[in-house]
Amino acid sequence: MKSNRNGVIRLLVALAGMWLGGAACYGQLGATATISSVPDGPNFDYTVSLTNIGTVNIGTFWFAWTPPGQPIEYDFLPSSPLSAGGPTGWTGFISAGFPGYSIEYYNISGSAIGPGGTGTFTFTSHDTPAQLQGSMFGFPNTTSFIYTATPSTPGDPPAGNPAQVNPVAVPEPSGLVLAVLGLVGLASSCRRQVKKAETVRR
Repeated sequence: MKSNRNGVIRLLVALAGMWLGGAACYGQLGATATISSVPDGPNFDYTVSLTNIGTVNIGTFWFAWTPPGQPIEYDFLPSSPLSAGGPTGWTGFISAGFPGYSIEYYNISGSAIGPGGTGTFTFTSHDTPAQLQGSMFGFPNTTSFIYTATPSTPGDPPAGNPAQVNPVAVPEPSGLVLAVLGLVGLASSCRRQVKKAETVRR
């Protein structure tokens, strides 16, 4: 009786190990991203830095887009980008959809973005940073998705389950300068008030 119970326990432990091992094999897909911009005449040059925080490679980064069924395939860029580029060996396929445009970046002949790695993606657009920081249908316009695989044909989502990424805007350099100047001015004003208080005490 005791040996039967031990046998059942060993079987359950083995099954649990197989299940956990299978879960580890599938890995976890995840990333964080920032987006920054600089004016370029009447246009803006954008840079998106995508960092892989998961345990599997990233082979596709689809920017300003939601996949079919999640809940609907949306393309959030108001106007068609003028150009798009990615890491070496990657391409930026500009896709027209509903109600606007998106960019499907994917690895053709380069390296996938491995766990802990960062890929840099660029595009030039008429769209302003304020427009990109807007929202549509309840989604931020910069909503994006990543896949481990690459598409079989341009404009098609790769196979497998994607993960959502919401790039966070980085302040423009001019905004940072103004913020620093404001802090310097505030510190200077505080120093003057302290000196004035010390003079009054004396």
